[in-house]
Amino acid sequence: MHRPWAPASAFNFRDLGGLPAGRGARVRSGLLYRSATPQFLTLDDAEQLVATLGLKLVVDLRFDDEVSAEGSGHLRHQPVRHLHIPVVGADGDIAANALLAGERDVLGHHYVSYVEHNVSAFVTVLRALAEDDGTPALLHCAAGKDRTGLVTALTLGLAGVDEDDIVDDYVASAHNMPRIVERFRGWPFYREHMAAVPAEVYQAQERTIRGFLEVLDRDWGGAAGWAAARGIPAAVLAELTDGLLEPFP
Repeated sequence: MHRPWAPASAFNFRDLGGLPAGRGARVRSGLLYRSATPQFLTLDDAEQLVATLGLKLVVDLRFDDEVSAEGSGHLRHQPVRHLHIPVVGADGDIAANALLAGERDVLGHHYVSYVEHNVSAFVTVLRALAEDDGTPALLHCAAGKDRTGLVTALTLGLAGVDEDDIVDDYVASAHNMPRIVERFRGWPFYREHMAAVPAEVYQAQERTIRGFLEVLDRDWGGAAGWAAARGIPAAVLAELTDGLLEPFP
């Protein structure tokens, strides 16, 4: 079976195309990708993201201090548009506050804080993806699991993708986490952080994303209700959906 090209040096990289989005539609392939940090891309892989996949936009969701400390490697010098849009929770744009310890579900709690306190970032991401030159796009943070997973979950939810498929995409990061964790041992912040927090923080568990989606449904009526309550223009959402979806029998 033919498999589309993917950069071997980018961990947790995948195309979100093919996911069913309601009756008679699916997410187009080759438009929306997610990944761990691209700073480790080889030069050849960085060039092929543009030449082979036609990448036009890179959305970096990391904190300011992560970006300044780690950079984006070879991808930074490719002819693509780069948007740095930190997704932060109630504690602000500080990498040491990326996760809150002491909660029953550490990650789920922080995911909710993102959508409660950082609306402008999501609006900026959605607007960028909806623009004519907004795709093909790559969404990434550090591991490509939490901030990327949250933005992906909201985007897919707004496009009409079923909750179970959103959950499956989130959990797909699980088999990539061991090698990401090993790579992070070379980054002092993460090495120290991994020693100080529960192991689940560096895992991709189904209960985490399901818990977040349950809160989203309970408090806002799902992704669409959250977007409406937060004043995200309906025109932006329509452009996003029209651009990402294609008919599918």
